[in-house]
Amino acid sequence: MDTKKILTSYLRFIATIMGVVLLTLCSCEHYLEVDPPKNQLTGEVVFGDDATVDAAFAHIYAELRENGFTTGGTQGLSYLMGHYSDELELYSSSLPGVLNFTNNTVLPSDTGVKNLWDTGYRLIYATNALLEGVSTSASLVEGEKERFLGEAYFIRAFIHFHLMNLFGEIPYIMSTDYEENKDAGRLGVSMVHQHIVDDLLLAKELLASSAPNFERFRPDQWSASALLARVYLYQEDWQMAIDEASIILSDSGYSLNLEVDKVFQKESPETLWQLGPGLPGSNTKEAFTFVIVNGPPPNSALTQTLINSFEVGDARFEQWVGSATDGSETWYFPYKYRQYVPTASTQECSIIFRLVEQYLILAEANAQLGNLGPALEFLNTVRSRASLSPLSNLDQASLLEAIQAERRVEFFSEQGHRYFDLKRTGRANAVLGPLKAGWEGSDVLLPIPESELLLNPNLLPQNEGY
Repeated sequence: MDTKKILTSYLRFIATIMGVVLLTLCSCEHYLEVDPPKNQLTGEVVFGDDATVDAAFAHIYAELRENGFTTGGTQGLSYLMGHYSDELELYSSSLPGVLNFTNNTVLPSDTGVKNLWDTGYRLIYATNALLEGVSTSASLVEGEKERFLGEAYFIRAFIHFHLMNLFGEIPYIMSTDYEENKDAGRLGVSMVHQHIVDDLLLAKELLASSAPNFERFRPDQWSASALLARVYLYQEDWQMAIDEASIILSDSGYSLNLEVDKVFQKESPETLWQLGPGLPGSNTKEAFTFVIVNGPPPNSALTQTLINSFEVGDARFEQWVGSATDGSETWYFPYKYRQYVPTASTQECSIIFRLVEQYLILAEANAQLGNLGPALEFLNTVRSRASLSPLSNLDQASLLEAIQAERRVEFFSEQGHRYFDLKRTGRANAVLGPLKAGWEGSDVLLPIPESELLLNPNLLPQNEGY
């Protein structure tokens, strides 16, 4: 990785937080007695008060919303991996980087790939800065300290998890030490998985369920548990996935939103974690990116294969798929987020974790263990919410196929779920091979950015096929 650039970004991050502190000093009497001069702010001041630490976290979440892989813009997973898989079709001629994802012509020099890598590791550095600063702070009270540390461990695991699923073997960065990190090598996937699990277990322990929910703009104990259940599922640790997801359903207090048209609204009861809007009245980048006001599509539309995957009568098709026409042809688009312009007050926020995922994790993990009755029950709960008839009398293979079909129509255009599901279940070649010219099995991983390999030979060898 380009450690010098990341270190520069880290210093900018600290400068940003110092700027927040300066603004706070100027606007709030509570901080007027801070001892160091305003032009000599130290780490002790930056990490000496919960308000400034909260501001540091706000910076990270703003980056995730605006520039990171979680952004709803054209550089985020929802858009790029929607094209890389079989969800989105590109109509624009002004997005050559996205065309590479569509046509399976991504190269190590691709700027979109580099952005996914760079923004991920830049935020990992910022998170490690928080971990180090909070850990050594003598001013924070213990309860707040635990909450901050838990939140930071979660973010570190969350970002590494996505980088690993995109790039395979990666460095797991756990400090801000330049000398330690500039030559960091890639770890095996099993070791990265273990670090992720370790961080999430720490996060769960430190994040009290009674912590303020911040309108679910900040991850809590249940966010950590939700990611942990997903990690166990991806590891094929079926029983651990069942145990983790079951705790969420029984103890978290979240519930499925039975009104399909309101699932993606800001106050939806099934949202575990969503990214704040930034400004009052702002809504999501997803809506701006995906909604087609008039045909033909200016950028992208849903593929016909995805449209055909919906069963007749599926409420998700009625509520989550929009259409646009030019009078002779009709195009379909993701309509989960509808507010593509500011509103009087924020109505929609970019959702990262929804409770429904835990039902489908329970369905899949139980089916894998041969517990077909419970698996069907969890699957049919999701189908019932979508106004579909329950399934019955399925053998294990048919049930697992039905679960993946359900995941496809439940999570389309959300954070690369479809791509990750095809990859982890070994179906990518069969599904994408006929659609992508020159598709090979190695294409389930993106290439390590070429510039990173030149800076740090310890990242070699390049992923197979590139």
